[in-house]
Amino acid sequence: MLRFSLFGIRTEIHFSFFLLAFLLLLTGNGGVFLLGAVLFSFGHELTHGLAAKAMGLRPAMISAGLFGGVLQMEEGSIPPLKELFLHLSGPLFNLLWVLVFYGLWDRFGQALWADLLLGNLILGCFNLMPFYPLDGGKIVNLYLSWFFGYRVADRLSQIFSLFFSLSLFLLGIYLVQYNVMNLLISGLALNLYVAAREDRRFHYDRLKHIYTEIEGNYCK
Repeated sequence: MLRFSLFGIRTEIHFSFFLLAFLLLLTGNGGVFLLGAVLFSFGHELTHGLAAKAMGLRPAMISAGLFGGVLQMEEGSIPPLKELFLHLSGPLFNLLWVLVFYGLWDRFGQALWADLLLGNLILGCFNLMPFYPLDGGKIVNLYLSWFFGYRVADRLSQIFSLFFSLSLFLLGIYLVQYNVMNLLISGLALNLYVAAREDRRFHYDRLKHIYTEIEGNYCK
C-alpha cells in the first residue's frame, strides 16, 4: 500500500492498482491503452477530490485499487447541488479528455490519440451508468431522494446495484468460454459490490460520528 498526500488530499494506492496494468498487458492491448485506463482512472478520482476542495468540502481520502478508486468525504451529508457537481466532475474530466484526444486524432491521425480517446470514453461512460457506487448511481440516488426520501432512495439504489453486480458477475463467467481474461468482468462485479458496501459503511460511520458529537455538545 502506497500512502501519500496529493494536493492536500490523503491518498492510498493499493498494489492491486498496478496489477491492472499487468493484466491489461496480458490482453495485448498495449501500453497506450494501458496508460489511458490506469492514469486517467486515477485522474478521475483526483478530479473528484479537487472539485470537493474547490467547493469548500473536505475530502477524507482517495483510495485506488484494482478496478479504479473511490473518494471518501469527511462530511456526513453534502448540499444537493454540490453533491451533483461532485459526482459529475469525474466523468466530465474523462469526457473533456475525449474531446482533446479526438481533436489530436482528427488532426494527426495517429493510433496513439485514438487509444487514449477510447480509454477515457470507456471510463467516462462506464462511471455514468446508473448503479451505485458509480457516479451515475450516486446521481440517480440523489434524484430519487427528492421524491422518496433518502432512506427509500438508498434502499432502491442498493437493490438495483446488487442486481447489476450479479448480472455483471454472471456475464463474466459466461464469457470465460471465449476468453479466460473475461474473468476480469466478474472481478469488476465483485469490486463494485465490495466498493459499494465499504462506501456506505464509511458514510454511515461518518454520520454516526457527527451525531455523537452533536449529542455530546448538546449535553454539555
